[in-house]
Amino acid sequence: MRQKHSFNFLIGLLFGGLVGLLFWYWQKSTSAEDGALALLDKLAATEKRARQVKESLERGEEPDMLRNIPLPPAGSEVPSFLSRSRVESESETAAADDLTQVKGIGDVFNGRLQAAGITTFASLKALSAAALADILQIRLGRAENILAEANAM
Repeated sequence: MRQKHSFNFLIGLLFGGLVGLLFWYWQKSTSAEDGALALLDKLAATEKRARQVKESLERGEEPDMLRNIPLPPAGSEVPSFLSRSRVESESETAAADDLTQVKGIGDVFNGRLQAAGITTFASLKALSAAALADILQIRLGRAENILAEANAM
């Protein structure tokens, strides 16, 4: 009699393990699909913003992206990356720095900063945490950490 009960227990244990494994795999696969869909949404939004910036540059207007950067109070010196001719002034005054030396900035973030016209350590340090978070599309806390690392250099 005991042998029959232990055999039934083992069969139940095996069946329960298989059901648990199937449930785990289903959860894993659906969460990965959700993450992929979220990335596709971000990619579409980024492409839309890039088209808008390109169109505004073709019309000779200032891109909306630069209008959202908070300017310093009147009477203070405006950093070169906020000036209207920032591309010209940066190419004349300073060569581009390797921003990947800052802890937290890799190739992807470096590309986003380059696209926004931030190519030197000075222009990176002059950014506010909110502006950096907006450019890199990250949380404010992570942007503050990156700025702290840049200021420590």
